[in-house]
Amino acid sequence: MQLEIAMNQINVSDLNKAIKWYTETLGFEVSQDHHYPPRAVDLVQKGNIRLLLYQVEKDTVIDYPNQAQSVIIFKTDKLIETMNTLKEKGVNFLYEEALRFPAGLFNAFKDPFGNVHEIVQFSS
Repeated sequence: MQLEIAMNQINVSDLNKAIKWYTETLGFEVSQDHHYPPRAVDLVQKGNIRLLLYQVEKDTVIDYPNQAQSVIIFKTDKLIETMNTLKEKGVNFLYEEALRFPAGLFNAFKDPFGNVHEIVQFSS
């Protein structure tokens, strides 16, 4: 048996606000093929990455990095430049500066609903 990841689900307390944030801030697009309003909507990026935004009642409170959780990790070739662009769009990073880890640099940020995501730049 081999399992394949179909998509990542992100629970959000305001679906319309989430659609706006994930499209305008992170560059996803609303999928024309998979749309399940009023509770959920699929977002796509580069045609093959899918995020399912799913409406729930409350935001989350995550004690990152001390609590078990799922984290979506985005990659970039220019972490500092990408961080600056995202900061201009209102993204608040959890660390003031990019941090080193064995494979490169990273930082973490929260979406408006408390979900934590990371952004990495792998060493060449």
